[in-house]
Amino acid sequence: MLQYRIPGNEKVTLLGQFTKRTEPFDLKGFVVSNASGQTQYVFTEEAVPSSPVGTETPKIISRSAFKDQVMRIKYAIQVGLIKVVLSRITLKPFPINQQANYFDKLCEAYPNAFVYAFDDAILGKWVGASPEILLRRVKQHFFTMSLAGTQKISENREWTEKEKNEQLLVTDFICSELSAQNIETVEQMGPYDHVAGPVKHLRTDIGFYADPQFEKEFIQHLHPTPAVCGLPRSMAAEAISLVEEHDRLLYSGFIGWFENDHTHCYVNLRCGKIIDNVLYAFVGAGITADSDPELEWLETENKSKTLFDLIEID
Repeated sequence: MLQYRIPGNEKVTLLGQFTKRTEPFDLKGFVVSNASGQTQYVFTEEAVPSSPVGTETPKIISRSAFKDQVMRIKYAIQVGLIKVVLSRITLKPFPINQQANYFDKLCEAYPNAFVYAFDDAILGKWVGASPEILLRRVKQHFFTMSLAGTQKISENREWTEKEKNEQLLVTDFICSELSAQNIETVEQMGPYDHVAGPVKHLRTDIGFYADPQFEKEFIQHLHPTPAVCGLPRSMAAEAISLVEEHDRLLYSGFIGWFENDHTHCYVNLRCGKIIDNVLYAFVGAGITADSDPELEWLETENKSKTLFDLIEID
């Protein structure tokens, strides 16, 4: 079963299961991808026999191990990298009796997020409440956003130069990719604060007009953005594969609904996988030359609260 809620729309419930796409980027219906975006699954009413993926228990690393990984990335930045998004997995006990209404709790707590929950024979049991639009399209009008930099709502402080630069890198990357595809008329608004549950980010809105057929090409060129991978993209992806000790699975992939006249596609953030009575949340932080390992750890802790704060433990 799949449940999802696009911001400003009614909740949707579908029965069926995910099937691996034989033709990548043939985007129709409800689609979710792996982290690279190259493997995609579409939700269908028909059951198609297939082997489960990502069945092993997610690997959890310690605070000190994560901080060591941050330092490894910082050393790599000295020799050509600009930014790397480093992720980890954290967990919280999730009583079975709270799982049935968890989707509704996410929808109520995060009205501006793309919220979903599914229990699937192939992909397993996932939940998420993503704040980040990869692509929203209505006919020829395309919209995306640059979302980066993180602080707790309660901090109420000025953004640091590190955070402002981190977000600007994403904005510049998107605009550069559009320019390379000969998209010349681009509307920008921002950066401004974007509240996402217990944290807020810096956000810049980017809009433009293009042929609807450009949608496939746009996602192929844009994903994964520096907000979930890094810069230069190929070098950052290689660094992630060398340093991270877990499979990202669906985390930082894309997820959403695709139709001829409109698309609502999000980056799969603030998400987690449920195994038995445990929720494994995937969280990340953007590492640059100015990163403080302890602060990056705390950033991931704060992001995990999006999911964990709605679970009540006696």
